[in-house]
Amino acid sequence: MKDFIESMYLSFLFDRKTMGFTFFVPIFIFLMVLFLILFVPGDQSDSYNNVILIQGSFIPFSCWWIMYRLSEMYEEGAQDTLVPYYTKRFRIDFLRYYFLNAVGILVLCTVLVSKNGWDALNLINFVHFFLLLLFFMLLGTLLIVWIKNIELALTVVLIFTVLEVATLGEYMPWPHIFLFEYPLWDPILAGKFIILSAAIVVLAILTAILLKRTDRKAV
Repeated sequence: MKDFIESMYLSFLFDRKTMGFTFFVPIFIFLMVLFLILFVPGDQSDSYNNVILIQGSFIPFSCWWIMYRLSEMYEEGAQDTLVPYYTKRFRIDFLRYYFLNAVGILVLCTVLVSKNGWDALNLINFVHFFLLLLFFMLLGTLLIVWIKNIELALTVVLIFTVLEVATLGEYMPWPHIFLFEYPLWDPILAGKFIILSAAIVVLAILTAILLKRTDRKAV
C-alpha cells in the first residue's frame, strides 16, 4: 500500500513538473467555485445555481489534466518514445485523475449541503455529477488523441460547454446533458440519463480504438 501511494505521488509530481503552470488551472477553477458557493449570498431558492455552477464550471475542466498528459505524446520528436509508455499507462492515469476530480466534487457537494441543507442537492444531481465527470474526461481524451493538438481540442470542449451553459441547453440541436432545473424523475429525465450513459460508452470505445491505432503507428 505504501509503495502504491508513493507511486501515485510521484506520478502527480511528474505531471506537475511537465505541465508547469497549466497543472494548477483545474485547482484554480475548483477554488473559484468553492469561493462562490461559500461566500456569494443567496437564499434557499438560489441554491440550485450552485449545482449549475459545479456542472458548468468545475466538471468541464476535469478533462484538463488527462488532455495535457496525453498531449505530451504529440510534441515534436517525442511520439516514438512516449506513445507506447503513455498508452500502456492510460488506464492508471485516467483512474487517478478521475479519483482526484471525484474528490473535488465530493468536497463541493459537502460544502453546498453544509451551507444550504440537504434539499440543495438532489440525489439525481449527485449521481449526474459523476456521469458528467466521466463524460468530459472521455471527451477530452478522445479529442486530444484524434486532433493531436491541445489548444484546438480544449477549444472544442470549452465551446461546447459555453454554448450549453449560456443557452441553458435550449439552442443547439444536439442531445443536452446538463440539468438546468431541479430534477424530478420522469421519462424525459430518464431519457437524458440514457443518452449520457450511451455517449460515455461510445466515447470509451472510440478512445480505446484511437489509442490502439496510435500505439501501432508508433511501433
